[in-house]
Formats: sequence, C-alpha cells, structure tokens
Amino acid sequence: MSGYSGLLSFELATQDVKQIKQFVNSLKLFQIGVSWGGHESLIYAPAISYLKELPPERFAETGLSAGLMRISVGLEHADDLIEDLRQALAEMA
Repeated sequence: MSGYSGLLSFELATQDVKQIKQFVNSLKLFQIGVSWGGHESLIYAPAISYLKELPPERFAETGLSAGLMRISVGLEHADDLIEDLRQALAEMA
C-alpha cells in the first residue's frame, strides 16, 4: 500500500473519563468500535475499555493517555464527520 489511510488518532485536552465518555456519547455519525474494516466511521477510546479491567495505576503503566481517541474514517462526507467531531467537542465545554 502507498498513500494515505483513514486511520488516525488525536488526544482530547482532558484526562477525565467522565468527559471522555460524554464526548464519545455525543457523537452522532461515529459509532463506537473496537475493530476496523467496515464502511462506517468508528471511534475507539482505549481509556473507556481498559479502565473497566485495569486499575488506574495499571492503565497509566500502558503509556496511553486517557484522552487518546482513535478513529477510522468511513464513507460519510468529510464535512459531516468534521461537524460531528466539532459538536461533540462543544458538548464538553
């Protein structure tokens, strides 16, 4: 393969799991996903999954930021996906 990918990550400016859940739950187009490969846009927040099974100090040992978001861009229009992310970020403010 060469060129670009539809997989990317970014970090929210918070480590507060309650705010992270609020962000993810505010999304309208992105679906919560743990595996990639479909045609729909997906988002995965490792902190939400890992903190169910690991105590916070063990999660910290993974080196992952609680605010880490991983997304897989699907076939939806880019402007719609950007707007979805924007409105979910606004919900956190």
